[in-house]
Amino acid sequence: MTALGCPYALALLAVPLALALYFRYTARRDSGVRKTLGMAGPGRVVLWKPALLVLASALVAVSLARPLGPPAEGERTAGMDVIICLDISDSMAARDVDGGRLEAAKMFIASLVQAAPDNRYGLVLFSGAATVTCPLTIDREAFLNFLADADFPRADVPGTAIGDALSAASRFKADKAPRAVVVVTDGENTYGEDPDKAASGLMTKGVKVYTVGVGTAEGDKIPVGADFFGNVKYKTDRAGRVVVSKLDADALGRIASAGGGEYVDSSSAGSAVGLAKKLRAPETKKVKDPFMGAKEYGPWFVLGAFALAVAAVAL
Repeated sequence: MTALGCPYALALLAVPLALALYFRYTARRDSGVRKTLGMAGPGRVVLWKPALLVLASALVAVSLARPLGPPAEGERTAGMDVIICLDISDSMAARDVDGGRLEAAKMFIASLVQAAPDNRYGLVLFSGAATVTCPLTIDREAFLNFLADADFPRADVPGTAIGDALSAASRFKADKAPRAVVVVTDGENTYGEDPDKAASGLMTKGVKVYTVGVGTAEGDKIPVGADFFGNVKYKTDRAGRVVVSKLDADALGRIASAGGGEYVDSSSAGSAVGLAKKLRAPETKKVKDPFMGAKEYGPWFVLGAFALAVAAVAL
């Protein structure tokens, strides 16, 4: 095993830990009762059952983390390298588009990947800070799994730093393939590096920057939770006024212009397919891939967990 496809699933190891502590507590409690009543201790079979159940639950948690073996030797054929920068700041929770801005953005990206399947894709999530969550890969399934995991809890820093996202995209390891960056956001930049300068810097390196707007000019309130009675609460400013987040298409147009690319309205019919046509390399090249051909060990962990659970029931 050399990598994990979904390392955050390892947090589920807390479940077998909790089970182990529970079984230990009940064993000590029952031991005290037996001593008080002068009863014999439990047999070894009884003691093995909880241990097997704990091990089975631990194996399930590891399997959900998608343990991967080493990738296949050699190189893969790919077209263009496309780095997707996805905004997961709180303004993307506004629901002025069907399903909310973040879900609409994820659907646009998935459509883009399906329309240009020969490219390699990488993923940067950003709010007030930017984080690379998926390296460049031609494995569409792996990329789309990382995309599906993108959600608001992943935003560690408040705000929206489009320039920082572009800087993170510029740090992807250079390869033989031509490269482009696609920023999917509502355009409300509030923090960090100047996005126009960051886009211009990428263009000087031969990397085009495309921007995709999500939201409407009219905008909408930003839900931030619910009160005790289940009523939706909305984000307010320091004066207590409800904040209305609007799509800033002009700002996104300037960023795309500085980056030598184009601005795309995600709500326009066929916009994902139209952008995909611009992200096609004139020829494919051989590139290395971190996921393609990697052996999945998860099913073996599931099989082991099933065997342990059956053994625990049979004892």
